[in-house]
Amino acid sequence: MNRDELLNTIVLLETQMNTLNKDFERLKKMTVELVEENVALTIERDHLQRVIQTQTKEEKKMKPLQSKENLAMLYREGFHICAGELFGKHREGSDCMFCLNILDNK
Repeated sequence: MNRDELLNTIVLLETQMNTLNKDFERLKKMTVELVEENVALTIERDHLQRVIQTQTKEEKKMKPLQSKENLAMLYREGFHICAGELFGKHREGSDCMFCLNILDNK
C-alpha cells in the first residue's frame, strides 16, 4: 500500500467515524427523549390509577348508603323491609323491630 492509499484510507475511516459519532449522538438524544416520555407516562398512569381507585372507593361507599336510604324510604312509606314473608307488605302504621334492626345495622 502506498502513501496516498494509506492517507485515503485514513480519511475514509475518519469520515465514517464522524458519521458514526453523529448517528450515535442522534440515537442518544432519541433515547433520552424516550426515557423522559416514559417517566411522564408512568407518572400520569399512576395518577390515573389513584383517581380510578378513589372513584371506585367512593362508589362502593355510596352504594350501601343509597341502598340504606332506599330501605329507609320504603320503611317511612309504611312497608316492611325485613327479610321473610313480610318484606314489601304494608306495616299498617306500627313499627317493626326487625325492620328497625336492619336500618340500624346497615
